[in-house]
Amino acid sequence: MKNLFLLFLLIASNKLTAQTGYYITSLDSTKLYVQEFGSGEPIIILAGGPGLNAIYMKPVWENLSSKFRCIILDQRGTGKSILTTIDSSSVSLRNYVNDLEALRGYLKIDKLTLIGHSWGGGLSLEYAARHPNHVKRLILLGSRGPTKKFLAYLSDNFFMRLHDEDLREMAVLDSLKKDRMKGFWPAYFFDRKKALETKATTNFDELTGEYTKIRRFVDYSSTDDERIKLLKKFKGAVYIIQGRQDPIGESTVYELKELMPHSKVFFIEKCGHLPWLENPKQVTVFFTTLNDCLK
Repeated sequence: MKNLFLLFLLIASNKLTAQTGYYITSLDSTKLYVQEFGSGEPIIILAGGPGLNAIYMKPVWENLSSKFRCIILDQRGTGKSILTTIDSSSVSLRNYVNDLEALRGYLKIDKLTLIGHSWGGGLSLEYAARHPNHVKRLILLGSRGPTKKFLAYLSDNFFMRLHDEDLREMAVLDSLKKDRMKGFWPAYFFDRKKALETKATTNFDELTGEYTKIRRFVDYSSTDDERIKLLKKFKGAVYIIQGRQDPIGESTVYELKELMPHSKVFFIEKCGHLPWLENPKQVTVFFTTLNDCLK
């Protein structure tokens, strides 16, 4: 009887942490890979880029999967969502929105909860603008702005954090025709020591994939005016969580807040663009805040 009880506990534990992977088909017939972790209320997790592998957000879904059904979409051109051709047609903003709508239809969920980081936040905003009746809640993590205004200071905020050794590494990566993310990595952090620590354990080839190619073609700014007009009417819940020292900048938060006054804003002190990878105190505050936004 004791052995049977232990077997039951093992099966139950595996069920809670089980991973499910499958493909869906988008409107343009692109096959998109989806992973699921945990059970409970479904939440969609959207990584940044565009073009970054969602693997860097693993700590987020590991934390949330004990209470929620975490659904991670490999956005087109990332992970197992392979594109045979990468151009302005295959990675258009419209296609990204259609991918999310295809996922919603497959899951048979009327209203989505979207957790979007950086570019993923921008995609969440665009989806909410186009399909406001199908969004329950937006949680924007270090999100790009609703317009291109933040680009005016983004580069300065990044490069002021880099040391000569980072610039030299980026130059080497350029000469090898490799993505410069590995050299650029410390710019995302408040704590350089933590940046170097996480850099040593990150597989940048896996993380970046086709990032360099994809980001050239996304036409986000071309729909700024229409997006602003539509988001002013959006009534769903909006939560903005951002590191106080995120290079995206506080101005981006205030632009979002002005656009959607009902938004709730949370700053994580002494924290950069990747709050779940900073020091333990900031990580704890971040996850407490994130879980509170999902209540």
